[in-house]
Amino acid sequence: MMSSHLPFSRSVQEQALNRQKNRCASCGIRLFGLGRSGAAQHKFGESAEAHHIIPHALGGPVTVENCVIICRACHLNAHQGGRFADTSIYDDLKSVPMAAKILRIAALYPHYRG
Repeated sequence: MMSSHLPFSRSVQEQALNRQKNRCASCGIRLFGLGRSGAAQHKFGESAEAHHIIPHALGGPVTVENCVIICRACHLNAHQGGRFADTSIYDDLKSVPMAAKILRIAALYPHYRG
């Protein structure tokens, strides 16, 4: 049975934040560090959190391609207001190969590439 959640390594998170040019992949606000380390400088005091583009529970890998760093508010929004276990929004992608799934969802993050 696959684990429902496997975190990204620190290295993968750093690579993703660098790819995003230190911006939230969703809203674009400047991020000053991973986790709570940059929260004091964040406009709203939020942490920067790693998010699986395709959830690990659905086979999403813990790679930089499948990782975005987003602020806490955007992370809650990405999970339909905090319903982290609800993966129904991915149902239409069941027959799509993983690399294509990642690309399709990554395109929804305007700052995925900075």
